[in-house]
Amino acid sequence: MTQDEKTVCKVRGITLNYNASQLINFERIKEIILKGNETEAIVVHTENKIKRKRGKEGDGRVNIINEPEDKAYRIPFFKRRRLSDNSSVPFGYIKQT
Repeated sequence: MTQDEKTVCKVRGITLNYNASQLINFERIKEIILKGNETEAIVVHTENKIKRKRGKEGDGRVNIINEPEDKAYRIPFFKRRRLSDNSSVPFGYIKQT
């Protein structure tokens, strides 16, 4: 066994190629969370994204095309709220005293 550390970063909805992994990585996501700036967006540009487009109505065919694509990644924080100590609790949570 080796003592090497390995980090794997998976991001929902974004294809992580070399360029995207330079923009979105563990350190960058950690930085955004610790700053408390959940509204910050990271935009990933893909030059030739392979997409499927439907043909004309009633045609039933699917066309495969390449086109540029921009995707914005934000930290999703819809079901929890952040406290001042950087912890989070579900919405509606009341601390028992």
